[in-house]
Amino acid sequence: SFIHSFIHSTMAVAVANTSAEQQTIVSDVQNTMENELYNQASHNLQRAHAMTYESLRGILRRMHQRQDEGVLRICDLGSAGGVNSVSLMRIILAELRGSLGEKRAISVAFEELPSSDFNTLIQAVTQHQDTLWAPNNVSTAFVARSFYEPLFLKNTMDLALTYITLHWMREAPGKQLPSGEASNKSWTIAGETGMPKELYAAWKAASKEDLTTFLELRAEELKDNAEGLFVMVGGDEWSQWSYGTNLAEAQKHAEETNSEIVLPEAVRTSTRALNLIPAENRHPLKTSIFTAAIQRAVDRNEVPPSVLEKAYVPYFLRTHEDVMEAINAANERSGIAGGVLELVELKSSPVVVGATGNETEDDDSAADLGWSIHAHAIQATSGASNQEMECIKKHYMQAHRDHFDPKQGVCIPFMYMVVRRTPRTCSCSSTSTSAAEESCQ
Repeated sequence: SFIHSFIHSTMAVAVANTSAEQQTIVSDVQNTMENELYNQASHNLQRAHAMTYESLRGILRRMHQRQDEGVLRICDLGSAGGVNSVSLMRIILAELRGSLGEKRAISVAFEELPSSDFNTLIQAVTQHQDTLWAPNNVSTAFVARSFYEPLFLKNTMDLALTYITLHWMREAPGKQLPSGEASNKSWTIAGETGMPKELYAAWKAASKEDLTTFLELRAEELKDNAEGLFVMVGGDEWSQWSYGTNLAEAQKHAEETNSEIVLPEAVRTSTRALNLIPAENRHPLKTSIFTAAIQRAVDRNEVPPSVLEKAYVPYFLRTHEDVMEAINAANERSGIAGGVLELVELKSSPVVVGATGNETEDDDSAADLGWSIHAHAIQATSGASNQEMECIKKHYMQAHRDHFDPKQGVCIPFMYMVVRRTPRTCSCSSTSTSAAEESCQ
């Protein structure tokens, strides 16, 4: 297996030596993703990445113009299997080294949960040492920690990035009502039909607290006027993986199950919620694709009903309003007049996952992507055995073929924000770095 060891750098991150002769073993049965499968299917997310590129170029141009002394420090948070992170860094380096003529050395830190498959991540990054990192004077580091914790020293980062990870929650409220009363548990994604309104409100509040905490931490770590670009699933649009084909189908399911639609008005009245239709020869989907798959397995007595009663995926799809509330909360909690973060940009757009133009009728890459992202969470929360997960996967793959045409793809909303750290004010003229940090807000 791949050999890698961690040491601590002066940036207080776990830095990985890039020699191919060392090994890091970081494994856990409750990984957030199946990283190897995710790497194989993650090309389906390139459109979501591309929607940020114009904004990213502007951020890089402003970073280059600041010309701060020392190494440029960039972090990619939630790097998963690393393939998309490396692709993103190629674009960044081409812009910095090629278009802008940036000469400073660059350090890139890749962060992922300690329970993730670090062997896959490290291999994906370090295999490009001679062809990408060394020629561009880039050192790489790996951080085994949650991005809901402090990651770097204060006032040290030039650019913070996280691509399609920030919707994942630190600790989701689960499926038990706050009141303790019995409730409908036939759902797996927050916001899908069947989720009680009281519970949706609890998830929404927890999600706001998570994002507020994340923003507070990054504001501490970013240099003055440095920026963060943060991408998540969400926005004021409909998600077919999470909620079903369209609003009409979700409403039918609500009527059939005597439940309600808990999604905010911005999502319910979006163009896609009202107008998306199944592809020809495909059946409409009334729930999330994951609920549908587990329900099929339950109906065939292949898994017990308790699996569906317990299973959920711990992420929340925020709206523009949710993001604005979190930014405002982070600024208010800083106690600093004017706040610590300025919102530069907030955009969202529906993105077709799959449908790259090369699909055949039996192309399952979009389905593979969905499974790689959600399977470990479903197993960890439901307690399903490996054998039961294989049954669920079988029904998930078939449900995906029944409901989604690979040539048409699946409509998923993505949202990103660009924030800028406001300049700190210092109350002393000490030349000591530690003293200056203590006196700077």
